[in-house]
Amino acid sequence: MKKNFLLLFIITPLIFLNAGRTTTDKVVPALKVEKIEIKLDGKLDEPIWQTIPIKGFTQRDPNEGQPASEETHVWIAYDDENIYVAARCFDSQPELIDASLTRRDNYILSDWFGFYVDPFNDKKNGYFFVVNAGGSIMDGVLFNDSWDDDSWDGIWEAKTQIDDKGWTVEMKIPFSQLRFKKSDKMQWGINFAREIKRKNERSYFIMVPKNESGFVSRFAILDGLNGIKPKQRFEIFPYIVQKAQYLVHDANDPFYKSNQYKTAIGADFKIGLGSNLNIDATINPDFGQVEVDPAVINLTAFESYFEEKRPFFIEGSNIFYFGIGGANNNWGFNFGWPELFYSRRIGRRPQGNVSDNEFVNYPSETRIIGAAKLTGKLDETTSIGAISAITERTYATLFNKGIKYEEEVEPLTHYGVFRSKKEFNNGNQALGVMFTSVNRDLQNNSLKNILSKNAYTFGIDGWTFLDESKVYVLTGAFAASYVEGTKDFITELQKKPYRYFQRPDAIKYKIDSSKTSLAGYYGRLMLNKQEGNFYINAALGAVSPGFEQNDLGFQWMADRINAHIVLGYRWFNPEGIFRSKHIYMAHTRSYNFDGNITSNFIWYRIGGTFTNYYTLVMGGNYQAETYNVSLTRGGPLAKNPAEWNIWLYAETDERKKIKLELESVYGQDKLGGLYKEIKLNLDWKPNSQIKISFGPSYSYSINPTQWINNFEDQYAVNTYQYRYVFGKIIQNTLSTNIRLNWTFTPKLSLQVYLQPFFAVGDYQEFKELSKPKSLSYLIYGQNNSTINYNEINNEYEVDPDGNGPATTFKFGNPDFNYKSIRGTAVLRWEIKPGSILYLVWSHNQTNDSNPGEFNLKRDFKNLWKSDGDNIFLIKFSYWFNI
Repeated sequence: MKKNFLLLFIITPLIFLNAGRTTTDKVVPALKVEKIEIKLDGKLDEPIWQTIPIKGFTQRDPNEGQPASEETHVWIAYDDENIYVAARCFDSQPELIDASLTRRDNYILSDWFGFYVDPFNDKKNGYFFVVNAGGSIMDGVLFNDSWDDDSWDGIWEAKTQIDDKGWTVEMKIPFSQLRFKKSDKMQWGINFAREIKRKNERSYFIMVPKNESGFVSRFAILDGLNGIKPKQRFEIFPYIVQKAQYLVHDANDPFYKSNQYKTAIGADFKIGLGSNLNIDATINPDFGQVEVDPAVINLTAFESYFEEKRPFFIEGSNIFYFGIGGANNNWGFNFGWPELFYSRRIGRRPQGNVSDNEFVNYPSETRIIGAAKLTGKLDETTSIGAISAITERTYATLFNKGIKYEEEVEPLTHYGVFRSKKEFNNGNQALGVMFTSVNRDLQNNSLKNILSKNAYTFGIDGWTFLDESKVYVLTGAFAASYVEGTKDFITELQKKPYRYFQRPDAIKYKIDSSKTSLAGYYGRLMLNKQEGNFYINAALGAVSPGFEQNDLGFQWMADRINAHIVLGYRWFNPEGIFRSKHIYMAHTRSYNFDGNITSNFIWYRIGGTFTNYYTLVMGGNYQAETYNVSLTRGGPLAKNPAEWNIWLYAETDERKKIKLELESVYGQDKLGGLYKEIKLNLDWKPNSQIKISFGPSYSYSINPTQWINNFEDQYAVNTYQYRYVFGKIIQNTLSTNIRLNWTFTPKLSLQVYLQPFFAVGDYQEFKELSKPKSLSYLIYGQNNSTINYNEINNEYEVDPDGNGPATTFKFGNPDFNYKSIRGTAVLRWEIKPGSILYLVWSHNQTNDSNPGEFNLKRDFKNLWKSDGDNIFLIKFSYWFNI
């Protein structure tokens, strides 16, 4: 019976194969600029813009398949150094054109014109250049046929004009900013798009129906790019940063004044290898951030994840994605593709500890001596990316009894990444490889015991489409890891929270203190239906307990076998009160390698967009009782109680001056756990230059089993001679994200961000796990146990079985009341293309008084009265195109 069910599961999707998909054979001309110079002013008065235009746009929204309601004419021209795009966007009501200004790459609903190009004509990758009627610009890269990433910033120009016929745009894009395979006669993929805000209309030259997949693969052909001879690319971006820090400090701190004012000088380089490869290099790079990471309270055993914000690593980052590709949807459900390269590992805060001291000058980051990056394509089907970076040996300076001395806190380290992917059979199949390495020059014994000497990962990934119409795709990835170091380090590595080899009830994998290396593997296969109303996605994966990618990747799981299936149905066309709607249901289950079920839930989501452009989506899940391998922080298995939650999301019409978003969550579990959260976001656009966002959120939760500590006790025979202590935490969290975007011109803008944050945890009802693999807990104060609180020492004293001092232990009061205000203000002025001046102010102040007591009025006063850190900096970078 099981075999028959599995066979049905495999062949059922194939019943729904689509007979075909929309294709295009449109060819558009590129006109050579002869004897004239195109003046970039948006007026379209050059003779070349009077030739026969490209036209015939089709709506995707709101009336799919209908001709665009307003005519759009486009022209493409080129000379030896640039490609030019011009468009006349006719409008029957030019007074209603929305020409709102916004900072670069910050999309707002407006009137836009977009140019999409696939220079390799590989049907998968490309670039986009978008301009709105006010002259604000966006750009980025296209990849995986239908995905985009706006982190890439090309150096190009655009001008617009509004007149009585509508509005016009001229773009000038240097060939040096694009990657392509040079030949005497080239054919590129090309597409155009237009948005009209007041009509919520989006139209395309090549329109892909909503129930079909792909984007780049459908492009028209741009013909006529003949005899292009772009010059060799060599760009230099020198920079200077002057920083002034006014920080909360001890008046006797001998290090403060020497760190208060700092000047940094460096340079980035871009070197073109032909027209299809690019080398980025840097000397003494400025990896400072003009945005602050949001405040979080992390009570789990796992590391918090923060997005990369440093330009050197952001550009071209999509090349280094592993596992992602082929499929247009990737569902995780407690699994997912591994992040083998997490760039924030490079240059992060040093990891070493220091000796006792009166004062310490501990560096906030590890300086990157130099870094280089190679990205691009070897040909139409082969992409390549490589990164090499060296961080310096880093020291903290200690002060004791008038003497200053240094201790090493981070060794000299080399980080290396190599990535390549090859497509076959017109993109029907692909195979990629990835390799990462971390090599440290460990000379300090204390660092040897907390850091690996060498760490490597190697991965293979790819996809294959299962049918000629490219409706079904099978994607897969396999990776292996190897880490070596001292016995002490490998022992600690075996105790990581996603591994916990020290668990006393572990069967197949136990801690081995004699090991000097650790190895493991990862593998996953996923089936995805790319298009159509009916939807299916299914995956099966496994990651061994010894898999370790955290030296240069980001790891949150190991020791896991996982499978899921998602079924859905989408209505793309208007029907009744809905413009579109959808429903999805999923089931997933996970095991560890000992065969214990660690996840088992069903999930659903249902929602749609109404005819008035309001959106409503709701969902939820039910999690059955499962085992928890991390609750006891290395102790025996415990149980997760059965739980459920529901959530709701609503959004108003984005075209209005005020847009509201609402998110709400409610959940419970069978032990009395509770979670409630509500988030609001208000976007207000009082005029065409200013956008203000106000986003408060509040959550209230009760967790009956928040881990506190583990205590060794020979009398705890039921729990392997340890007592695993928990508390019932009642937590209130309140935060608000406030943003102001004030765009004075397309090249001059001010962004202000402010985040007040309050998190209060009140611990009650302390207890210990009574029996492994159960929901049984001994609440202290019951069954002969006692618990007493010492206000003077701010700690609890527990006698768990009434036997007196022999079993008594103590722990500190875990209550907390963390409050902070974080903010930045950034004035950005693009003096000329690629040359930018930044004026930045960042602020941070915190307060932790009144732990465990939530009183917003009092807490805000305490926070407001607290001293804060203020940092001011000026940064100027200049682009030389040699």
